[in-house]
Amino acid sequence: MKKLTGLTEKILKMIALTAVLICVCITAAGAVLIYVATEEGIKTEVNYAAHSLYYLLDSEFHGEYYLKNGSLYKGGVMISHMDFMTATNMIACSDDVDFTVFWEDTRIFTTVKRSDGSFITGTSADQKVIDSVLGKGIEYYYSRVKINGRNYAGYYIPIMDSSAKTVGMIFAGRPLDIARSNMRKIITCFTVISACVLAITLVVFSKFSSRIVGRLLEIKTFMENVAGGDFSADLSPETLSQTDEVGDIARSANTLRYNLRDLVERDPLTTLLNRRSCRKAIDKLLEQNKGYTVAMADIDHFKSINDGYGHACGDLVLKELSAMLKEETEKKKGFASRWGGEEFLIILPNSELSDAKTFLEKLLRMVRDAEYVWEGKRIPVTITIGAAEMIQGETPDETINRADHLLYAGKESGRNRLVTTAG
Repeated sequence: MKKLTGLTEKILKMIALTAVLICVCITAAGAVLIYVATEEGIKTEVNYAAHSLYYLLDSEFHGEYYLKNGSLYKGGVMISHMDFMTATNMIACSDDVDFTVFWEDTRIFTTVKRSDGSFITGTSADQKVIDSVLGKGIEYYYSRVKINGRNYAGYYIPIMDSSAKTVGMIFAGRPLDIARSNMRKIITCFTVISACVLAITLVVFSKFSSRIVGRLLEIKTFMENVAGGDFSADLSPETLSQTDEVGDIARSANTLRYNLRDLVERDPLTTLLNRRSCRKAIDKLLEQNKGYTVAMADIDHFKSINDGYGHACGDLVLKELSAMLKEETEKKKGFASRWGGEEFLIILPNSELSDAKTFLEKLLRMVRDAEYVWEGKRIPVTITIGAAEMIQGETPDETINRADHLLYAGKESGRNRLVTTAG
């Protein structure tokens, strides 16, 4: 029970850490999204406000803008500060949106005030605004522009005369400190909600951790038994029937019990069948009354490859050659095994010797023509093959021995060849 409690504690710590990390990531991602959405909302609002003031003045006063005796006129009618304030009050937007009408780069009307409450009329626009809006005559949005020592997000619209010359600007903007103060409040609320979700998550997981740990310990005991060679071990129906990840692990472990024998019967380097599993496969062919042709193949001068290039190079040749043998024999519905160090046994079911010769001669060419590269050098590799067709009443060992004798005959007669008949 003490062990179970300890494991439960570890899982809870892991879950808590994971949940905290997820909460932090979600909060950070949410903060970024809120920031982006707020910035986009500010841009949309000041864009709307600036255009609204532009069209209100255009609908109220007809004609071109011009400056006369320090006063702004439009179509022969002087625009007063009261007209400007009336127009801005008609625009449905946040109370903290400020407006300005410029003649060239100078503020004629504005809602921006100094600390003493006076309007900052007669002051000049920021130089980057002058360069962009007045210089290029196009609308601009600035996410950060300094006005009267305060940072604003603002939208500027150029005012043009009949000759398409930019003679002024209309501005609408929001102080960033106010906008971001609201944004911080939203992010704080979002963080509090995330923390509450985290707390609830930990409570829920703590209720189920003990049961999960019990299932995991059962699976651990089962795996220890299988690893020790006890394939009679079993898992409870409750654990196997679980529909979550623990159940998936249990079912995989149970499948492993049935597949482990097949896995351990493969050669670890080449992944080909080893002798034991190959003999089992041959016995199965005999049980099914299927004939077969046996081919014993050996890598020519393999010792010189190991001596000249090292055993790592030899292992490379063995693996690449084995992969080729496996792929090609499986195309013929056969199988290949690693019979000895550099010896391979190929079984071709339901294949007569005449048919097998065509396949094995092709295999010889493929091995000879394949690229075996080690440290930038091409390693020449060939094999010699002895092949024999099973004779009715003959044991597998007798057929294999006949193929082995033919292999050695091929070695003695020059290697890199297929031998199917003695003499």
